[in-house]
Amino acid sequence: MALATAGASEATNAPAPVLTAAPRRWSLSLRWENDMFAGTDRFYTDGISFSLLHTGGGWLEPVADWLPWGKGRHCVGYDVGQIMITSGNKLLPIPDPNDRPYAGILYGGLSLHIDRDNSYHGLKVIGGVVGPWSYAEQTQKLVHRWVGSPQPQGWDYQLNNEPIFNLVYEYRHKFRLLGGPRGLALEALPTGTVMLGNLLTQGQVGGQVRFGYNLPDDFGLALIGGMGQLPPPRLDPDPRVRAKTGLYLYGGLQGSLVLHNITLDGNTWQDSPRVDKNYLVPSAEVGVALASRRFLAAFSYVFLGREFKGQPDASEFGAFTLTYRF
Repeated sequence: MALATAGASEATNAPAPVLTAAPRRWSLSLRWENDMFAGTDRFYTDGISFSLLHTGGGWLEPVADWLPWGKGRHCVGYDVGQIMITSGNKLLPIPDPNDRPYAGILYGGLSLHIDRDNSYHGLKVIGGVVGPWSYAEQTQKLVHRWVGSPQPQGWDYQLNNEPIFNLVYEYRHKFRLLGGPRGLALEALPTGTVMLGNLLTQGQVGGQVRFGYNLPDDFGLALIGGMGQLPPPRLDPDPRVRAKTGLYLYGGLQGSLVLHNITLDGNTWQDSPRVDKNYLVPSAEVGVALASRRFLAAFSYVFLGREFKGQPDASEFGAFTLTYRF
């Protein structure tokens, strides 16, 4: 009896198991979008961004807990980027007033990502500048000298300097249509996005479909003009699944209702070049991605509908994404 009592006492006083938080994972990404892949050099002609993202809410944890959808895996992202937009004919010293204005954008972004089961919510704050302080003119002229292309002539008529501030919210949902965590599978990822600010105010609906071998447990890819970088794949508890390399094809369609676009409407508080925008803009994307636990390499080809009245045809550009996870 005494032995039983002693055993019970020892069991009661045994130290509780120590619960340790999952180690923080980091992702470093480069995304480059350029219309040279379509054989053009006009309108949305180049965009580049560098992103750093980590799992765990960190100093944004109170914000995540306050949100109604805050339960789940939290990730925080930081990114910087530059975008350049030009007229259709860059050899004109004085651009056609009915053509798209020259505009450069230099920005930084802070994003909070929350995913749980098959749902994803993303919030992003963007700040920066449009105008000469973006250094888009200098960047384009330097690259053109390197590759031996004619120098663009109309940057003297670009939009004026103006600070920009924008909010982005995006929701994605994942539906596994065929297959499992290993082998061939088919998924659908409908999306909805709202952007508010003096840079861009619009709503988007659409989605992606992807098909391939060993699809990662994530929520697809995003363009610079949206969330930019999305959270890394969630790690499967089965190490055999976790170590697999995946290869897949993807495609998507989107429609945008554009209420304000500073690169079309011109500066907010100053007179500047402008054109009459189209309020409804469709877009489509096709691509291929190779993904492992550490690396992601993807290439997309994007078709962007006419954004302003009088635009001769739709825009096209290619987009590279390279990601290293550690």
